[in-house]
Amino acid sequence: MQPIIWLSIIGVAGAGISMGFLAPGFDLIVQQLGAEETLLESPINTAYVDFEVTKISGINLVGETVFKNRITKCSFETPTALGVGSVVICKLTDKDHDIVAEGKLLLPLGLPANTETKIPISQVAFQNANDVQNIEDVKIIVLGEDPTDVNPQEG
Repeated sequence: MQPIIWLSIIGVAGAGISMGFLAPGFDLIVQQLGAEETLLESPINTAYVDFEVTKISGINLVGETVFKNRITKCSFETPTALGVGSVVICKLTDKDHDIVAEGKLLLPLGLPANTETKIPISQVAFQNANDVQNIEDVKIIVLGEDPTDVNPQEG
C-alpha cells in the first residue's frame, strides 16, 4: 500500500511542476506602465549615425611617436523630433559584442527633426578602448520624454 501512496504523491508533484505552481516565482517590474497598457512605442524609427575620429599622438615601446585614431564623438541625426528631456546614448562594441565605450547626451529642451548633434564618448572600459581598430559596431539608444511629467517646462 505504501508504494501506491508514493506513486500518487510523485504523480501529483509531477503534474504540479508541469503546470508551474511548484516552480519558483519571479518578479516582473515594469516602470511607468499603467493597467491594460500593452503597446510601448519607440521614440524614433530612423537614425543616422557617424563618428568623429580624433588623431591622438603617443609613444610606442621603442620610443617612436605613433598616432592612434580614436572615436571621440558619435554624430546623431533623426528625421523625428525628440521631446523635452529625451536622452540619446551611443554605445561602441568590440568584435565580441562587448560594450567598450559609450557616451550619453541629455536633451533638456528636446531635439528638432533633422538636427545633427554630437554625443561625446565619455566612458571607456580600458585605455584605447575607443580606438577605431577595436570597434566593430555601434548601438544607439534613444529614451523619449518622460510620459509621467505632465509639466515638462516647469521641471
